[in-house]
Amino acid sequence: MNPRDLPVYQQKDRILAALADSPVVVVESPTGSGKTTQLPLILHEAGYSNSGVIGITQPRRIAAVSVSLFLSRQLQRSDRLIAHKMRFEDTTDSATRIKIMTDGILLQEMKADYMLSNYSTIVVDEAHERSLNIDFILGLLKRVLAERPAFRVVVSSATINAELFAEYFESCPVVRIDAPMYPVTVVYDVPPSNSYEALLYKIGDIMLKTEEEKRPGDVLIFLSGEQMIKDCIATLQDLPIRKTLQILPLYGRLSKEEQDLVFPAPPPGKRKVVVATNIAETSLTIDGVTTVIDSGLAKMNFYNPRTFTSALEEGPISRASANQRRGRAGRTRPGICYRLYSRDDFERRPLFTLEEIYRTDLSEVVLRMAELGIREFTSFDFISSPGRGAIAGAVETLQSLDALSEDNTLSEIGRMMAVFPLIPRHSRMIVEAIRRYPEVIEEVLIATAFLSANSPFLLPQGEETAARRAHHHYRDDLGDFVSYLKLYRAFRSSDKREQFCERRYLDARTMAEIHNIKTQLEEIVSALGVPITSGGPLPDYLCAVSRGLIQFVCTRTGRGQYRSLTAARIQIHPGSVMFRQNPDYIVAGEIVRTSKMFARSVSPLRKEWLEHISPALTFDLSAGAKAATQKRGKATELAREQKSGRETTWQVQIGGRIFTLQPLKGKKKIAILPWREFAPVIRAAGFETPPHLTGLRAKLTTAHGDLMSGSRLEEIARVVRWVDPEQSYVEQWPRKQSFYAPDQMTELCAELPLLLAVTRLKKSAPTLGFLSLQNDDGGTYWFKPTRNFFQAVWDSLASLEALTDDLSDAPPDHCVEALNQTYRRVNEIIEDQQ
Repeated sequence: MNPRDLPVYQQKDRILAALADSPVVVVESPTGSGKTTQLPLILHEAGYSNSGVIGITQPRRIAAVSVSLFLSRQLQRSDRLIAHKMRFEDTTDSATRIKIMTDGILLQEMKADYMLSNYSTIVVDEAHERSLNIDFILGLLKRVLAERPAFRVVVSSATINAELFAEYFESCPVVRIDAPMYPVTVVYDVPPSNSYEALLYKIGDIMLKTEEEKRPGDVLIFLSGEQMIKDCIATLQDLPIRKTLQILPLYGRLSKEEQDLVFPAPPPGKRKVVVATNIAETSLTIDGVTTVIDSGLAKMNFYNPRTFTSALEEGPISRASANQRRGRAGRTRPGICYRLYSRDDFERRPLFTLEEIYRTDLSEVVLRMAELGIREFTSFDFISSPGRGAIAGAVETLQSLDALSEDNTLSEIGRMMAVFPLIPRHSRMIVEAIRRYPEVIEEVLIATAFLSANSPFLLPQGEETAARRAHHHYRDDLGDFVSYLKLYRAFRSSDKREQFCERRYLDARTMAEIHNIKTQLEEIVSALGVPITSGGPLPDYLCAVSRGLIQFVCTRTGRGQYRSLTAARIQIHPGSVMFRQNPDYIVAGEIVRTSKMFARSVSPLRKEWLEHISPALTFDLSAGAKAATQKRGKATELAREQKSGRETTWQVQIGGRIFTLQPLKGKKKIAILPWREFAPVIRAAGFETPPHLTGLRAKLTTAHGDLMSGSRLEEIARVVRWVDPEQSYVEQWPRKQSFYAPDQMTELCAELPLLLAVTRLKKSAPTLGFLSLQNDDGGTYWFKPTRNFFQAVWDSLASLEALTDDLSDAPPDHCVEALNQTYRRVNEIIEDQQ
C-alpha cells in the first residue's frame, strides 16, 4: 500500500488549513490511519521544515527508531534529513529537518533552549496515552506558544477523549479523520472460573473454534504481561492445531527485530497469532487481524508518594481501552472480538484509564521544573493537576537528596544531578561519587546502568536449573550491587559477548544496553572534567549508592523483616543474592509492593557506614521504627473504638452466598468458609474481594481440617487460584526425613511434586498448612508444613536456589527435569504476584 493513500495523508489540506489559522491543532483518527508517519511528511512538504526542525515526540524508544526508518524509506533518503534521537542514541546532525525523538529528549533539550528556537513545529504523537512526560510537555509547549506566535503544535490522538486536548489549548480546532472500519461482533465469553488456568484454557478453546469454523484472518490476543504471554504461548503450542499457527509474542522488553516479526503476513497455510500486552492497543498496527481475544486485563504502575514505594498491579482495563482492542479486528474485513469478561463487568468499568500523572513518582518532573526556573510547582498548568500530595512527595524526595533549596531553586547538587538523563535517585548516586568517593566513579556508573535497564537474567522454560546455576556464578557476600560489578566486568572482558551471554543465560540485548548506558554516562562525567576512576574500597561504593537510594536504606526489625524511613514489613525479594540473609542494615535499588513489600537489588550495610551516608540516618531509622509502632498502636485503638459502636452481626455475604462469622480474640470476627460452598464463589469469573470486606479475617474448612485460619479474605482468594485445598491434600509425605545433597538427590527429586500440597501441620492435628522445602545451607534438605502459603513459596524457592548449587556436575536427567518443573511452578506463583 502506498502510504500516501492512508486516510491522514488524504486529509492533508484540512490539516494544513487548520494549522494556518491556529497555532495548535488536534488530529484525531483511529490507529493505523497514518498519524505517526504521515503528519511529519505533510508538514515537511508544506514547507514547515524550511523555517526550523519538525520535531515528533514518541513515548517509546522502539517507535522512534521504526518511524524514522519508515519515513526515510518512504522519502527514499539515505542522508540525515530524517533521523532519530533517544537517551544514549543520537543519529541526528545539522542537516536533520525531521527529528523523531522520545518525549524525554525534548524535555532534556528544553533545558538549554526553553523556547525551542530550533524548531518550527512539534508533533506530540500518541497524546491519548497521557504519559507523565506527555502531560509535562503539553504544559511547557503552552508556555512556548505564548512567546512564539509562529510556533506550531500538532497533538496527535487516537479516538480517545480528544476534546480534552482542545479545551486545554483554548478551544483549538480538532481535525477528525475517519478510517474505513468493518463491523466487529463482540462476544462476551467468560471462562468457567476466575483461575489463571481457566483463562488460558478458554483462549485455547476459542483458537480451536476459530480453526474449526475456518474463520479467515489472523488473531490478536491481549494479556496483561510478559509471564502471562509466555504461559499462553505454551498453552497454544500444546493445541492439536499448533502446526497451523505462527505464534508470536509482543511486549515492551522485546528487541525491535523481535517486535518486527509480528508485521509480515504469515507463511502460506498458517494463521498468525500475536500474543500481546496493551502495546498493541494503539501504538502498533498489525494488518490482517480479524479475531481479537481480550482478557480485559493490563498491568499499571502505582506510586505511593508517602512511602516512596511502587506497585505494579494487574487490573481491569477501561472501556475506552476495551473498545480500542475491539477495533483491531475490523481494519481489513469484518471481525470478531471475544471479551473474556461479562457485559455487566464491561459496563461497570471506568470510561478512561487513570492518567499516569496520578500514579507515578513526580520527582524527576519537579527537578526539571526547578531547572527551567519554575518555582511554583503546584500552580504549573498541567492538563490534569496531580494534586498537592503528589507534588509534596516529589519535593520531599528531592530535599532528601539535597537537590532543592528552601526557595524551590536547585542547589549545587541539584544542578549537577540535572545534567544526567536519569531519575533523581540514580543521578544522586553519581554526584555523590564525584563529590566524595572519586575512586569508585566507574563502579557507581555500572550500578546506575543496571538500575536503569531491565533485568538481564533469563530463565528459559526447561532450563531453569542450569540458568540459576549460571547466575549464581557471580554472587557475592556484599550483595547484588557487587554482583553487578563482577558480572559486568566479565561481560566487558569477553571477546565473544554473544556466546558469553548465551552460556550465562543472560539477555544479550539488555547487557549491550547496560554497557551502552554506562559508556554514555562516562561521556557525561568526562564532559564535567571529572576522570573516570575505579578500584576504590567497596564500602565507599556502597555508601555512594546508598546516598542516592537513601529512601531505600532499611533497618532489620525482625527475622527477614525490614523497615525504611517511611515503609515497614519489607522483605528481601527472592531474586536477590541476599534472599534468606539477615543483615542488620540493607540498601535496595527499589522497594515494590506485590503480595508483600519487597526490596530488590539489595546489598548489606554496616552500622558504622550510616553516618557517612547521612549523619542523621541512624537516628531517623530508629525514630521511624518507633513512630511506626506508635502509629500501629493508635490504629488498633481507633479500630476498637469504631467496632465497639457497631451493631453486632454474625453473618457475611460473599458473592451472593451467606457465611457464618465467629468471635476471634475479643471483639474481632472471623468468617468460616466451608470449601465446598466457597469454591463456587471464588471460582466465579470476575470475582474480586468487595471493598467493604477488605481485611476481613477468615478460614477455610475442608474435609481434612482448617486452613489459613486468620488470613485475610483477599489473601485466601489469591492462594486458591493456585491450590485446591481438597484435591491437593496429602496424608503421606517424608515427615522427619532429611535428604543430603548430592548423594540423595534422586530420592529428594522424586518427592518434589509434593511441594505446596496441603497437609496437617502436626500428624494428629486438625489444622492444615502447605508443604515447603527447607534447608540448612549445608546440603541438608527436608519438608515442613507451613501455615502461610506465600511463606511456603518463599522458603521453597530459597531451598530450590540452594539445591541448584548442590547438584553434582552430571545430575540425572529425570532429576533435573523434576527440579526445573518445580522451580517453574514456584516461580510462576511469585511472578503472578508482581
